[in-house]
This record gives sequence, C-alpha cells and structure tokens, in this order.
Amino acid sequence: MIIIFPYSFLSVLVTTIIKKYTLTHHIHQKVRFINSYRSYKTYTFTTYFIIQSRFLTPEKMFHYLENIRTYSQSANIIIIGSHIDYDKLYKNHYRIFGIIDTTKNKSLTFIREQIHLYMKAIYHTNKSD
Repeated sequence: MIIIFPYSFLSVLVTTIIKKYTLTHHIHQKVRFINSYRSYKTYTFTTYFIIQSRFLTPEKMFHYLENIRTYSQSANIIIIGSHIDYDKLYKNHYRIFGIIDTTKNKSLTFIREQIHLYMKAIYHTNKSD
C-alpha cells in the first residue's frame, strides 16, 4: 500500500510518477494507492509519501510521523518538501526511509528521479528506466 498525503497538486504528480513506475516495472498488482491519511493499524507493507508544503506545516507533519510510528513500526516513510528539520527527525527517532529535499531543486525531473531511486530500493526493481 502506498499512502500519499496531503492532497495537493504535487501529490497528484507524485501519484502519477509512482503509478507509471509500478506499471513500467510490473509491480502494479502489488500496490494499492490512497491519497489521504487516516490513522489505523496495518500489518501490510506500507509506504508513506508525506508532502510538506503550505498545506502541511512542519508541526502537523511531525504529528503524523508520531501517529504513523505508533501504529506501524515497519512502514517506509518518505518526506518530500523544503526546509526539512533534520535535527528534529533525528532526535525523535522517526526512522525516515528517505527525504526528497526540494529546498534547492524543485524540478519535476529531480523529484521523479528521487522517487524512482526510493521505489527501486523498496521494491528491489533492477530494470532501468
């Protein structure tokens, strides 16, 4: 399961990039998409793409991170955003799988390449793009 939130223009682009990746690498049967966050305990393999933006403040993002870790110790969490508070992430032991820091590079190509790297690591796909 892949959960992408909060809903925004960037989350729609991220969803499109991931869907295309899963189709290209023949893993689309393994993946279910959700474009909103609801706290629930899950035992399925879950990856969260959290998009920090004006729609999701850093304070609210840290609340979500705490909630995710309360319900799922093994979930993969990937944060996309700018001006990420790395110190707070480290000090609170949120165990983030990856960060796509758009502080210096906001290009869609950069974001797509980073998503592909993380998807390759998560799903162990070797086929090049």
